[in-house]
Amino acid sequence: MKHKTIIFTLFISVIAVLSSCNTPSADQFFQRTVLNTNILHDFAQESFTRTLTSTMVTHQGVPAGQEQENQAQQIVEAKIAYVEQTISRIEDMTPPDDDAGAIKGKSLALYHYVLPVYKKEYMDIATRCDNKEDLESIEQLAFDVEEKYGEGFENLYVEVLELGKAYAEKHNLNVKFGN
Repeated sequence: MKHKTIIFTLFISVIAVLSSCNTPSADQFFQRTVLNTNILHDFAQESFTRTLTSTMVTHQGVPAGQEQENQAQQIVEAKIAYVEQTISRIEDMTPPDDDAGAIKGKSLALYHYVLPVYKKEYMDIATRCDNKEDLESIEQLAFDVEEKYGEGFENLYVEVLELGKAYAEKHNLNVKFGN
């Protein structure tokens, strides 16, 4: 009987240690769920369109065949990979306290909101940029993205930041938010 009690106690201890590995500190949680949203700052913004269309420029002095192909698509693919990785990491985290659960949910909602747009609309725009299609039609597609998704994104983004500000203050995290 004593042997079974020791084994049971060890089993519970191992489970407790393993589950605590997925529970980040308040600071780690904040960084992953709130600060990492900075990568999305140019979503549904003209600045992201400019980044993509800037790849259409042919640089003088670069020998033919040495220009990097599919630059715009690579930019969008990098965003997609980062968003997918961040979603996975946030989903795997156990919120360190009750307040963190709301932040986790809103942060995931934000990332899930932008991911299909990067995969479809922005990848289409990037492909058109890489194919050096008409700039005016590319800009119209980008404008359509801004009109369709901009307000929804902004609302989710602000919600995450507002929850993050309160969380940072409550946990005395040294964070400065811009205007």
